[in-house]
Amino acid sequence: MSKTIKHQEKTDFLLDKGLELLWCKGYNGTSVNDIVKVADVPKGSFYFYFDSKEDFTVKALDRYFALKRAATAEVLEDRSVSPSQRLYNYYEKRVNIMKDQLNCTWGCMGANIGNEMSEHSEKIRVTIVNHEEKIRRQLVDVVIEAQMDEEIDHTVDPDNIVAFIEDAYKGMLISMKETQSAGPLDNFLFFLKTLILK
Repeated sequence: MSKTIKHQEKTDFLLDKGLELLWCKGYNGTSVNDIVKVADVPKGSFYFYFDSKEDFTVKALDRYFALKRAATAEVLEDRSVSPSQRLYNYYEKRVNIMKDQLNCTWGCMGANIGNEMSEHSEKIRVTIVNHEEKIRRQLVDVVIEAQMDEEIDHTVDPDNIVAFIEDAYKGMLISMKETQSAGPLDNFLFFLKTLILK
């Protein structure tokens, strides 16, 4: 096994162990000591693989968004259902992950870290914006399809539609975390279908 593969495996191991800490405790609530403790490695090992906690966080966000895309991409690409239904199914899947796997408490790691760190770290802010833009471009493509099929109002700019939905989703996650309930999730899906996906 090459040194490069070993290096990547160790990097991924540390990211997997520390990602959950960052997700639930936030950037300032997670120390390098916390990460090496949960990974059961010496502190010096951390700085062999990462330049800083900020560097670790950027790479953890890259890993988080890759996992997020892998979990939901097939929904947007499922041509056996209509574009508007694919859009609804995509958000429904994200909502079900929040309910079933995260117990309505963790929210989105990107939104959590972004809300905390956008004013303090340009590297972290840009990383999140770039990943979110990739997701939005996929969603815009589906909205355009739905507009062509007259499933969504074609007089509204598709970029604005997606921006509104994604911003509403982020706001809903804040309410979900505050109330620790599924109510905001269900409300989001109801109005997504009622107001946009007519």
